[in-house]
Amino acid sequence: MKRLESAILNLLLLLHCFLVIVLVFENNMSIPFWLQPLGRMHPLILHFPIVFIVLLVVLSVLKNQIDNNSFQKINQFLVLITAFSTVLATIMGLFLSKEGDATDLLILHKWMGVGISFLMYALVFALRNKKVFKVILYVGFVGVFFAGHYGASLTHGSNFLTEPLKDTEVVELNESTPVFSGFIKPILDAKCIACHNPEKQKGRLDMSSFEKMKLGGKEEGKLWVAGSPEESALLKRVHLSVQDKKHMPPKGKNQLTKSEIELINAWIKQGADEKIALQELPAEEDLTLLVSKRLADTKHNKKIAYNFGFADEKVLKSLEHPFRTVIQKSPKSPAIDVVINGRQTYKPEFLTELSVIKEQIVSLNLSFLPIDKSATEFISTLTNLEELLLNFTDLETDDLFPLKSCSQLKSLALSGTNTDARVSTLLKQMPMLNKVYLWNTSVPNEDIESLKARFSNITFETGFIDPEGELKLTPPLLLSKGTVIAKDDFVEFGHKIPNVEIRYTTDGTIPNKLSKLYKSPIQLQFESSQVIKTITFKDNWLPSKVKQYTFFNKGYVPEKFKLIHSGKNSEFIGDGEFILLDNNKGQGIANTNPYWATFSDKKPLIATADFGENPPILKEIIFSYEIPNRQKQETLASLEIWGGQQTNDWKLLKRITKKPKVLDKNSRERKNKLSLKVSNGQYRYYKIIANPRKKQLLFVDQLFFY
Repeated sequence: MKRLESAILNLLLLLHCFLVIVLVFENNMSIPFWLQPLGRMHPLILHFPIVFIVLLVVLSVLKNQIDNNSFQKINQFLVLITAFSTVLATIMGLFLSKEGDATDLLILHKWMGVGISFLMYALVFALRNKKVFKVILYVGFVGVFFAGHYGASLTHGSNFLTEPLKDTEVVELNESTPVFSGFIKPILDAKCIACHNPEKQKGRLDMSSFEKMKLGGKEEGKLWVAGSPEESALLKRVHLSVQDKKHMPPKGKNQLTKSEIELINAWIKQGADEKIALQELPAEEDLTLLVSKRLADTKHNKKIAYNFGFADEKVLKSLEHPFRTVIQKSPKSPAIDVVINGRQTYKPEFLTELSVIKEQIVSLNLSFLPIDKSATEFISTLTNLEELLLNFTDLETDDLFPLKSCSQLKSLALSGTNTDARVSTLLKQMPMLNKVYLWNTSVPNEDIESLKARFSNITFETGFIDPEGELKLTPPLLLSKGTVIAKDDFVEFGHKIPNVEIRYTTDGTIPNKLSKLYKSPIQLQFESSQVIKTITFKDNWLPSKVKQYTFFNKGYVPEKFKLIHSGKNSEFIGDGEFILLDNNKGQGIANTNPYWATFSDKKPLIATADFGENPPILKEIIFSYEIPNRQKQETLASLEIWGGQQTNDWKLLKRITKKPKVLDKNSRERKNKLSLKVSNGQYRYYKIIANPRKKQLLFVDQLFFY
């Protein structure tokens, strides 16, 4: 026993000498990679000295219950093992601290750990002095709790221990809640703040506030580049392999979900605006749809008892189509939300067909649609309606009066309509109403103030009014559905502010005050693609930025389309069999957008298109793909087009081989549209084979047949 005791004492002396050396030279020292795993064992080992210190205290309290000889042996053994485990945990902690940045909290935690280590070493020499022993032991015991608290703050945030005791105020989310504070920051707080807070700034990045996030970190600078998800360090890190050292959150931590990544991507693409709210977003933007869904999900989670039954599942399915979304709030709720889109494609029956579920509809969004009084007369039959959005429709005040029958209506959005002050007559007949949106209407400011005074139970949202009248306009909105359209189709533009001039060009030049004035939907006549550049003007407003829209002729659509491989080589990519012919061009970076399919050298793109018994005479096939910035060189090795009257008899029509060219980060060649002219006959079947380079992913968004 004496030999073991002597060996432990010598080892303790050696380890504490080593600890002093590390502390003295730590600023000039880096931890080799083979020692880093030892440092990362610190969270595991530190539990041993904590338990041993607690046992020493318990033993000290129960001393009189144990015979003296047994007490001395147990106490001496515990002191030795406590001192050994404490210095070991402290050295591991120092190794681990060298991997991050030295914050005030880390420094405090480190020196408390070092102090406790030397206190436990001092216990070894204080065994025979009972008073000194007790003082050292109880000081160390108290110190362990403070050091543990600071350690937990480093890994989980400064309020980790006290958060459950706090009275947290629940903020109700609605259309006027800023997207960042209501929907983006909660994601970052849940998945990122533990490692990036004022106390623990991993990579010198603090994500505790919007302003601090904008400062970025030490390695890749800014977390996001407004309007460019592909250039944003946040999304670059998220999309790295989980095995990659730079992937965030680190492996083993709670990862971002697909829907969270899509939301952050859409927010950055929209402009990464801290203040913008759902009610200010254009109806057709991805961010609008994603935030609307999250807001709906939030409302779904509230336990609301309804006195009506569930709609038939088959009926709900029959009501779904591309321009109308019918969603049941949750499997346990009979309430239904409805959104109707597409100003150009709208038909009155899109609304009236909902009569079969009129009892279950609690939320209805008809914003931007060309509706009239007949629509509000139908809406008046929706007796359980709680939320109604009529923003930027052509409705006037007289058209709204049928809505008085909607006795359960709580929220009414009339922004951008021709509503005037007479709306007060309607409001006084709606006892449940608590929120009305009236910005950009014909209600004068003095009448709005009068409404606020008269209806104290209603919150009136009127938007921001610039006293100098020099706000900058936003670009025109595309009201028609999508940018892939049929030849000779019309495209329609609009704006959320009334009486705005929209000017445009179709020849590639920059539009100005003298360019063509948009008055009605534009009919496009083009072979494969057409660019329209737009700008908005209004008196006492600054003109908008130029917004470019590229429209693509969807061409011929095959009767049947099959893929050998699904195009799901990435967890963020959808089903290629649908994506490649879905009339949606992939915008932004390929691997952060749901409109791309991915293929690899082991699972190349092999697609068969069947044009039926009377096939068209094809002259051109366009293959649209992109090379993300993280991929250094051309990812496509070769592209082949085959034709045939039977699926077992093919003729090679065209083959393109791409050189393994290294591409610059901003190279235009990263966004490719390969045109393959085919003039060797009229075939029922066409086969497209795209072979990616070895160990490369090929991102494809659309195939066009002309």
